[in-house]
Amino acid sequence: MEARGLVWVGTRTPSFEATRDFFESALGLPVGNERPHFVRFDLPDGGSVEVFDARSDPYTHFTTGPVVGIQVWDFDRARAELASSGYALLGEAGGSPGDYRWQHFRGPDGVVLEIVDYPRRPSPGVPAGPLQITRLAFLGIATSRFEETARFYRDVLHAKTVEEEENVIECRLPDGSAVEAFRRGSEMDHPHLRTGPLPGFGVRDSRAAIGVLRAHGVPILQTREGTWGGWAHFRAPDGCVYEITDRLEGR
Repeated sequence: MEARGLVWVGTRTPSFEATRDFFESALGLPVGNERPHFVRFDLPDGGSVEVFDARSDPYTHFTTGPVVGIQVWDFDRARAELASSGYALLGEAGGSPGDYRWQHFRGPDGVVLEIVDYPRRPSPGVPAGPLQITRLAFLGIATSRFEETARFYRDVLHAKTVEEEENVIECRLPDGSAVEAFRRGSEMDHPHLRTGPLPGFGVRDSRAAIGVLRAHGVPILQTREGTWGGWAHFRAPDGCVYEITDRLEGR
């Protein structure tokens, strides 16, 4: 199994209308598809954000926070490898062979993730909205099973390790996105990361994006900036924590 990058994030919430309006109005993402109890927002690189109404949608196993979709080179092989490695597949594969397909599974520390087959993914387009969002650029997991998560990144996703210390590991995928794990309770942990995986959106300028979020009254939980770029964690109406970052853009 070899991962290509991050391509999808889905959230299941009883605060459907507020979450839907947040992604459209505060983050400025364009609506790609909408029907009762569901909305899909399109990202400039062909990725997407989907919001499901917990009062009616079928994905009752979305219980560990936002679900992040990882694009893979060989979907059938990746699906078989997950099953043979002991990662529980949740339901049947969705989609159609030769087109967009997905498979939910339970990954490290019990979190729900997804693998994605996306053979006709379009080329990146113009950054979206006032935050200038470019793509889904980051996946972080705060976990008490740190070693298991690190092995998942290295040995299952075959991501390239760029930093590894006792309490944190950062790996990169071929599309330039990052996957990170923090040992829960360590000095590298963020106490507010208790809502499941942390999806991070790439932006052109984190300072400007933070200003836009604050102008919309979005709760900013933590920010950090250095010569490498910056990031900010914020809470959306679904109660979950997300990130914006420019540290992976053009670096």
